[in-house]
Amino acid sequence: MKKSFTWRVFISFGLFIAFLMLFVSGVILYVSPPGRVANWTDWRMIGLTKKGWQNQHIIFGFTFIILSLCHLFLINWKAFFSYLKAKTTTGLKSPSELFTIIILSAFFGAGTYFDIQPFSAIIKFGNNISNSWEHQEKQAPVPHAELMTLTELAKQPGLGGDAEALKIKLEKAGLKVVSHDQTLAEIATLNGKTAEKVYEFIAPEEAGKHKLQGQGFGKKTLQEIADEAGVSATSLQLALRQKGIEAKIDTPLKSIAENNHIQMGELRNVLEMMISHR
Repeated sequence: MKKSFTWRVFISFGLFIAFLMLFVSGVILYVSPPGRVANWTDWRMIGLTKKGWQNQHIIFGFTFIILSLCHLFLINWKAFFSYLKAKTTTGLKSPSELFTIIILSAFFGAGTYFDIQPFSAIIKFGNNISNSWEHQEKQAPVPHAELMTLTELAKQPGLGGDAEALKIKLEKAGLKVVSHDQTLAEIATLNGKTAEKVYEFIAPEEAGKHKLQGQGFGKKTLQEIADEAGVSATSLQLALRQKGIEAKIDTPLKSIAENNHIQMGELRNVLEMMISHR
């Protein structure tokens, strides 16, 4: 008589599906934009946000672990324990395979930790793809601004300091706002918009943008740019860091752009916007 339900088949298919989901979600997360960009623009792939793919990866990771344990201890436990008993009794007659995989695993872990080739190239390749999603015009005013409440946003430069005024602006634009304690992301979700679009309704109006002189721009240091604009070099350095751009005040701008894998034009735009708001 044919069995109506076979656990071996159930677990085997479950392992395959879990592995497939881990593979797909892993590849998508490998090439996805940084969280500050993905959350701000409501980035999606195959209908899911980056957070959605992270959740899928976590859940199917646990599913794979549970099914693997079931496969090992519920289906193949006799063969597994017989193998352990045989190896314990007779000893490891051929330890080369075990030692080889242990050494390789240690090499992979150490190589990734110390950022050496070829592991660094793999990580760098993924980072370059992730950073390619980022455009200056799509960046949040501060990192993870979508997680800030209206009260917190109002304290940002150019927004006036009055959360009630921001709430009124959004309501006049036809958006529903429950309270000042709602985050930008919550307001966006409530109104079926991205955090970026919601912010556009309350963003400070652009003043005349400060133009940086083009002659020898790449050879100038951050300190020289700050001195010409009459602002603090340290404040520019900190503002760049908030945008994910690391810079030393005595480093030429061309080197800063190369070290952060961005174009000179993009770096110029960032600096011009920062100086204009100071």
